[in-house]
Amino acid sequence: MNKITKSVIIAALSVSVVGVAAAQTGGMHRGGLYKHFDEVDANADGFITQDEMSAHHAERFAMKDTNGDGALSKDEMRAAMMGKMEQRLDHMFKNKDKNSDGMLDASEMNGRKAQMFDKIDKDDDGKISRDEAKKMHGNRKNDG
Repeated sequence: MNKITKSVIIAALSVSVVGVAAAQTGGMHRGGLYKHFDEVDANADGFITQDEMSAHHAERFAMKDTNGDGALSKDEMRAAMMGKMEQRLDHMFKNKDKNSDGMLDASEMNGRKAQMFDKIDKDDDGKISRDEAKKMHGNRKNDG
């Protein structure tokens, strides 16, 4: 296994752990509520009530509680995490493997970094100032 492949797997595992932890709270981090608004808005009235939010959380919890005992065991959490990791890996390869060779080379992996750089570099001068970095950090804190 080469260095890049190991890095991809480690990164995917790290993201997956965070993602599953967030999924336990309904996945409502970083715009997740907006992405899943229609799913949570059970009566499709354009609003989410506390009852709808609670029902959504309960449904997501029940999906992970495979033995129905009302608690998540380490094995159930592991299964949920592995499933999420597989989804993320599939998504990553679908979006990044531009030449469809089943491998991610350095140029395919760095594409996201270039996009992020451009997003932070608000004045398009090819450099990130301390102020631009601070603004991006503030925006990310407010997303969570």
